[in-house]
This record gives sequence, C-alpha cells and structure tokens, in this order.
Amino acid sequence: MKRRDFFEKSGCGLFGLMLAFFGLTACKKGEAPAEESTAAQAAKEEMSQKDMIKKLLMEKKGLSAEEADAQMAEFEEKVSMVKTMCICRTCPTYVSEESELGFCHPLVGKSKVITGEKGCVCPNCPVYKQMSLKNGYYCTRKSEMEQEMAKIG
Repeated sequence: MKRRDFFEKSGCGLFGLMLAFFGLTACKKGEAPAEESTAAQAAKEEMSQKDMIKKLLMEKKGLSAEEADAQMAEFEEKVSMVKTMCICRTCPTYVSEESELGFCHPLVGKSKVITGEKGCVCPNCPVYKQMSLKNGYYCTRKSEMEQEMAKIG
C-alpha cells in the first residue's frame, strides 16, 4: 500500500502518515489508537509542565541548569501551601468538573477543564496577596510566572 493510500484509508491522521513513511502502521482501519491511562496522562502532563517551566527559567530568565533546578525545588516546596490557601473553588469561573487548585503556581498552570471566564476572585486570594501577584484568570491564562515571561517576549 502506498503511503498516501494508507494515510487516506487508515483514518489515523498525520501520525499515521509519519508511521507509514517508515513502513509502520498506526492503527487498523476503523480501529482507534489505544488510549493512555488517566494516571499516565496526568504524570506525562505534570512532567511536561515542569519541563516547560524549567525551560522558561533557563531561556527567559537566563538561569543555568543548576539555578533552574534550585528554583524548581523551591516551587515544589511551595505548591502544597498554595493549594491549601487557594480560593479557586469560590470563583465564578471555576467549574465543578475541575479538581485542581492553585493555577497561579507555575507547577500547576492553567486548567485543562476551565475554558470560559465569568469573573475572577484572584485579587482576594491570600496567595495573591502573600506572593505579590499582579495578574489574574490563572485558570484560563496560565500561571503568574508564565504570564510575566510572555510579557518579556
């Protein structure tokens, strides 16, 4: 089967096309690829958030790998405190399907569930005040650090 035929008939999209290029198959026609377990997906997403934050620290702030690791260790120490003090559940934007809190923290980041903005209570949060945060809508717009790094360019 030619690569293009495989791509068109398999229904496996661009990934299927890439695998076909190497003579492999992504899935049989009419069969969806296997889903990862939710625990595996959560671990993968958490890991990628940590990797992304470390990369931001090194590229945008100019930290060395060792300095970025030290900063990441500080973040990991503070994440439980942030989640404990957080008032996200009282926000009109928060949805019942969401289970995460502390979106202002870099290791949490924006929600994968919340999409609409209906108001923001972040300025009333003890975390916001204690950490001298400046932005808001962290659940839909990313953490404080990510929003500030985006302003740098």
